[in-house]
Amino acid sequence: MSETFMHIGKFVVKPDNRSKFLEVMREYENASKPKGLTQSNVIEDENAEGTFMHVTLWDKRDDWVAVEKADIHKKMHERRNALLATPMEHDFVCGKVEI
Repeated sequence: MSETFMHIGKFVVKPDNRSKFLEVMREYENASKPKGLTQSNVIEDENAEGTFMHVTLWDKRDDWVAVEKADIHKKMHERRNALLATPMEHDFVCGKVEI
């Protein structure tokens, strides 16, 4: 067990935007190398095509907060949000997370 911060986002992508959504997510993480990000997984719901969960683990919440303020992150949000059928839903977990 380790002290960490988890962010979970749920995305419902417009039909025909699946590949572009994954490309935007991949390009962002490859370009930005966010400080404190220890793990990132984009998981598609096997029962609902085009519905994804993005689960990220951070060294601490402050690292995630700093990334949210970065221009490169805000630009990724703009690109990603244009591909969504519904607004992003998200939840947060703080504390001890088994990894």
